[in-house]
Amino acid sequence: MSTLTKPKAIHYKNVFITGDANLQLLLKGALSATGNASRPSLRQQKANDEDTSVVFINKFKEYNGMSFGQLVYLESGKQQPFITVDDDAEFYSISSLSSEKIPEIDDKEKTEAEAAKKRREFLESMLYFGVLDNHMVVMQSSALKTRELEAHLSWLLGTKTSQIDQSTMLVLKDKPAEAVYSKMERKPVKSIHVGAPLTSKIENDPSAAKREPRPVKDIEETHASKVRYTPQGLAASLLKVVAPGLLDRLELDESLDESNLKVALEITYLRKTTRAGQQVIDSLATSLRHNPESDVVINLQGGGKIRGDELKLSGNITVKFLDSGLIDEGVLFHEMHQWLISKISASEVDSNLDGSE
Repeated sequence: MSTLTKPKAIHYKNVFITGDANLQLLLKGALSATGNASRPSLRQQKANDEDTSVVFINKFKEYNGMSFGQLVYLESGKQQPFITVDDDAEFYSISSLSSEKIPEIDDKEKTEAEAAKKRREFLESMLYFGVLDNHMVVMQSSALKTRELEAHLSWLLGTKTSQIDQSTMLVLKDKPAEAVYSKMERKPVKSIHVGAPLTSKIENDPSAAKREPRPVKDIEETHASKVRYTPQGLAASLLKVVAPGLLDRLELDESLDESNLKVALEITYLRKTTRAGQQVIDSLATSLRHNPESDVVINLQGGGKIRGDELKLSGNITVKFLDSGLIDEGVLFHEMHQWLISKISASEVDSNLDGSE
């Protein structure tokens, strides 16, 4: 039996909750057998009432004193495309499979009521996380990032279960490695450079005149609405501040995604600054969250640079996959636990994060 392993990135998060609450204990209370969200069916979050997609914590279990969970994203009634590989065919046919057609794992007959309670759905994406007091380790997926986990935890513990007051703030904070702090202590920050590519989205042009369709015999025509491309993202937000109204006046007829245009913001001081000014720029540099659409460079006094990916404590672990293609969770939880304990032991993170003073 061959074993498939892949390297995966994991990220450390420091959990901040107003009032110094303990996230691990809060989740245990909410998801326990006596909690308000004891089963996955009781803790599914929708974006809105009409949405068929849901996000929820599926499995939640203990390993060596640490709590591990799966954050799951799925959409009911999803159609999954598949391709039929036929070596004799002129082309491979592509079709789709609905979730109702997923084959049963066993041959046990079920009534309609039982089938409605126990149905199969395609899994869109899954994120793994581990919690030890207010330390968190996260392995993200393509569709689920720490932003979605943070939002769901706030909803679950506040709106859904009232474990925390709805006015309470819950934030998953990035923490730079201690080596980054040491570098900045030796050489204070001189300037911060934030750059982002200028991209655009396609949308209907509201200024375009609408034409009434006219029936024409023997000819079938489809008229597309006039569209325009509108700049979006961090770069567009910066431009709106420095050049108000400019983007609204632009009439672009093609995308900016391949334009190689980039907008940059620099925060610096001339020659020297006050102690308060240095404190502001140092604090800003350490608190910057890594944004996937931007490039962050921190320039230090006297030379030296810190790049955005150094502003978060991350690492790589080896993930084992079973023959079914699923992750061997026993190995995963062990690797995540060992990585976190090693960071605490090496004083990379503060060991006293248990929600108490």
